[in-house]
Amino acid sequence: MGLILAFLFCLPGMARADCSNLAADVSRGNEQAEVKAFYYAWGEGCAWKEWSASELLERILRSEEEGIDPSTFDTRSIRDKLRPSRSDPDIRDLLLTRIAISYARAMQSGRVDLASTGQDIALPRRNSRIGAQLAEALKEGSLAEWLASLPPSTPEYKRLKQALAFYKDLASRVSWPSLGLEPGRRSVKPGEVSPSMPAIRERLLLLGDLHARSGGHTLNPETVSAVIRFQFRHGLERDGIVGPKTLAALNVSPAERAEAIALNMERYRIMFHAMPPTRVEVNAAGATAALYENGVQVFGMRTIVGKPSTPTPILSSFINKIILNPPWVIPRSIYVGEIAPAMERDPDYLAKHDMFWEGGQLVQRPGPKNSLGRLKFEFASPFAVYLHDTNAPSLFARDNRFLSHGCIRLEKPLELAAQLLGPSGGTKEEIEAAIAEGETKRFELSRSMPVVVAYWTAFASSDGVFHFRDDIYGRDAALAARLRGESPPSQAAGSCGS
Repeated sequence: MGLILAFLFCLPGMARADCSNLAADVSRGNEQAEVKAFYYAWGEGCAWKEWSASELLERILRSEEEGIDPSTFDTRSIRDKLRPSRSDPDIRDLLLTRIAISYARAMQSGRVDLASTGQDIALPRRNSRIGAQLAEALKEGSLAEWLASLPPSTPEYKRLKQALAFYKDLASRVSWPSLGLEPGRRSVKPGEVSPSMPAIRERLLLLGDLHARSGGHTLNPETVSAVIRFQFRHGLERDGIVGPKTLAALNVSPAERAEAIALNMERYRIMFHAMPPTRVEVNAAGATAALYENGVQVFGMRTIVGKPSTPTPILSSFINKIILNPPWVIPRSIYVGEIAPAMERDPDYLAKHDMFWEGGQLVQRPGPKNSLGRLKFEFASPFAVYLHDTNAPSLFARDNRFLSHGCIRLEKPLELAAQLLGPSGGTKEEIEAAIAEGETKRFELSRSMPVVVAYWTAFASSDGVFHFRDDIYGRDAALAARLRGESPPSQAAGSCGS
């Protein structure tokens, strides 16, 4: 990359005034809108000088810190592209502008449209002023500062960057051979002895879950605590047993972890504009949800989200209504796939489950048998999904909570309702009393609450602990394929009616 900088600096005419017709030519040509906006804001003459080209390329060289290979921005071919045009500052200027805008767009809103990854997505479009902002930064001599300000500056994103640096450094320093147990053995339980324990303990040390070597071949209490911490960070059952799933997670290499973090950083950049500081956020990959106020988590909870065959979609919307004792209008897909076969086996199935036909729709009455539970949180989206209570709360105790048709079942719906309705809407106990009356009641929120359904397979909790989750819906794989220029297979979101 240093050769590229040197080559650019020695180009004749790099600093001279020229490009007299470039802005007019660009406005008439087929350039992308942001390039046209840049030259419209810049005016006549060459925009790029030696200092600005140097600052741009130096910033691009640091894009690895954001999980992006610098070659993504075509820096390796700059020399080849410029060589035939040493005396043509117009082409040189236009090339640097294109690269700058490509970099800015990547840092500000991602390199791809998530909808192009074959997934059902509902996110608002971002209104971009990159072209005009770039021109302003060049005019004011503040290009380096503007480029540095482009990536998200939230604590969540900064923790992703820190984790990326940690795992990339680990990948560069140590080998990662596959760990295993003795032939025929499936697990090591607390207090048991295994010749594999020193290697397992060393790996827990490298990952930061264990802080001192001790115990020899025995799975001692200190190492059990480290195993439980590791299991917690990876969404595994926290039993302190080194079994197949724990070993499989320990065997994922630092390079693979770094790649997962980079994909989540890309997803974060794409979604950042749709994530206001005050929001309800669901992480479909982790089957969790949290309420944030001014960027601070107020409380969190477990959720039950879509099965791999009926995934919960990524979306951004606004909760505008809470319904107490909601009826459930059952979608045709659930009727055909589940209820109709059940009716063939049991003619009284509908009566037993408080279901009836109304206007050609199958409806389940409010009450203890209703699958939506006692509360429903409505928001607009292209998908028939929403947040709701459940009549089967015991399922929240499971580690695998990918069980629904696409909707999000909440562990703490009453607490969320009390927060959203505010003091005038009643306390948790008052809401419970209203539910006990048995009538369906609808409450419009005085202020709509943003809701974001995201998909984070790598993330840091508010206490700074870093976590990984399985790519249960294949969305990391689809995003990686799209970044490579491939077209991943489509995947329709689940639906749970109204």
